[in-house]
Amino acid sequence: MKQYTDIGKQLKDTFDPYINVDVKLWDAFADKLTLRKFKKNEIIKNADQIEHYINFISAGSVGNFISCKGTDTCISLSVANNFSSDYYSFLNQKPSVIYSMALETTELLSLTHKDLSELYSRSAMGIWIGKAIAEQLFIQRQQVQIDLLTLTAEERYLKLLSEKPEIFQKVSLKHIASYIGVTAESLSRLRKNISL
Repeated sequence: MKQYTDIGKQLKDTFDPYINVDVKLWDAFADKLTLRKFKKNEIIKNADQIEHYINFISAGSVGNFISCKGTDTCISLSVANNFSSDYYSFLNQKPSVIYSMALETTELLSLTHKDLSELYSRSAMGIWIGKAIAEQLFIQRQQVQIDLLTLTAEERYLKLLSEKPEIFQKVSLKHIASYIGVTAESLSRLRKNISL
């Protein structure tokens, strides 16, 4: 990908906490990426379709949602320098109920399932990269589930505010409310009480 000559370094910097591999391997990974651009609220992947891509967010933010009985629930929020995907569908190459949407103007560097498999077969380090991506996505998802079960709504809000303060400038409050498991009205009250 010529227009993203520094993407290998960006990927290395992002993933060094998970796995420290030579930037050349990240460069080889970057060569397989396709730049995709989405406008705010544009659907990236529809529900009941197969996820063909794993996406590195180079700019913007992405939400994954499940629609049930007329209510859309945000199950993940991802910002720049993170991966986003309907990973369940991506792994098994079957449709899922999850849909993905750009929460602001967003640029994704996307890798197909086929190209990731090819990267795995190229070298042991390719497998390590896949492992690092999978671990990041698993850790994010598992932490959301743990937080929903162990923290109060206020604690979940404060944690999100502490860990991802930029989300509050980028993402609508209704999506944030859904993500932390409260109604938009409850989030509004919560924010008002905290600011007092």
